Amino acid sequence: MGTERITLGFDESERMQVGALYWEAFRRKLRPAFADSQTGLRVVQASLRSERMLVARSAAGSVSGVCGFHEDGAGAVAMTWAAMRGILSVGQALRASLVLSLLARDDEAGVLVLDGICVHHDQRGTGIGTTLLDAAEAHARERGMASVGLSVVDGNPRAKALYTRRGFVPVSTGALGVLGLVYGFDGYTVMRKALVS
Repeated sequence: MGTERITLGFDESERMQVGALYWEAFRRKLRPAFADSQTGLRVVQASLRSERMLVARSAAGSVSGVCGFHEDGAGAVAMTWAAMRGILSVGQALRASLVLSLLARDDEAGVLVLDGICVHHDQRGTGIGTTLLDAAEAHARERGMASVGLSVVDGNPRAKALYTRRGFVPVSTGALGVLGLVYGFDGYTVMRKALVS
């Protein structure tokens, strides 16, 4: 598979690489919040929370994938007002806050809520996603959580199939309606996997 290790967090020298990987994976739904892709990428890179990310690295040491998660009220990408104002004008930050508020996730008691799994495009299909899920489950167990949860958009059947193979089951569905035209997806499925001690 080529992945040597998974760690909690990234080195500050990897921030730009991790941010680019996250932006590439989630650009379609995040892009409407920003004037252009370059601005969105900068905000994502500035907003990354290292302590909320599991990072996979290749044997050569480069980042090959990340799995963000929510814990203690914070997710992997904390697009706070302060972070956005460091890059955006007041009006742009207000617009971004409004658009992003519809995508916000919250903690759930006893559940490690995943906040984006992404694998470098050159390394998809090599097992890195599965390895990141294993690491997320181990992280949840270490913290005494009963399950792992995530949301997957209906337009991503490959990811949904992976989660199903890994024991995740659908617990609810949702739809954005006309807002699906803005975010690039309409429906999504919330999935959960109970953890066995």
